[in-house]
Amino acid sequence: MPKKFNDKEKQWIRQKLIEEGKRRFESLGLRKTSVEDLTKASGIAQGSFYMFFDSKEELFYHILLEEEAGIRNQLLALVSESAIVTKEGIQRFLLDAIRLLGESPLIRQMYLEGEFTQLVRKLPAELLEQNFSEDTDALMPVIRTWQAAGILVHTRPELIVSMIRSLVLLTLHKQEIGADIYTDTLSFLLDLISDGMVSKRD
Repeated sequence: MPKKFNDKEKQWIRQKLIEEGKRRFESLGLRKTSVEDLTKASGIAQGSFYMFFDSKEELFYHILLEEEAGIRNQLLALVSESAIVTKEGIQRFLLDAIRLLGESPLIRQMYLEGEFTQLVRKLPAELLEQNFSEDTDALMPVIRTWQAAGILVHTRPELIVSMIRSLVLLTLHKQEIGADIYTDTLSFLLDLISDGMVSKRD
């Protein structure tokens, strides 16, 4: 039977699991990290893990949500609402989004190593939906500013968020696209997207 912990111990152990999980998931990935690895590093019995998370996938997803929330906050801190309603401003915003998300070891592990498939298979759909909902909510100030300026006025906000996420996925396939042509391809695509968005002003 797992040991009982007081509230202070529970708080410390949960944070320790998150810290160890982030370190191991970033370096080894989800599949190569076991619950035993996490509990040994945290100084608890393996069975005690399930007092805090239902699975290692749930821990991974919790850490991923924290990671993406931090990235969104960085992104929004870079945004000047008065500067994102031009073609150049939109390009800068999209480039910042691509750079910040593409620099995350955890996000790269999830997509490049096929971890996302395991998450989809192991986690309930409503938990997975939380990620997309939080993206939409966090980016609403930017989307409202675009739409107030007449850009994509009749487009559902979640579609705009999906477009940004799609661009990020593109950056994770640099080798498949071709390293020598990747930068020019991304630049060309961003130019087409931003030009198309501005041309759709009402």
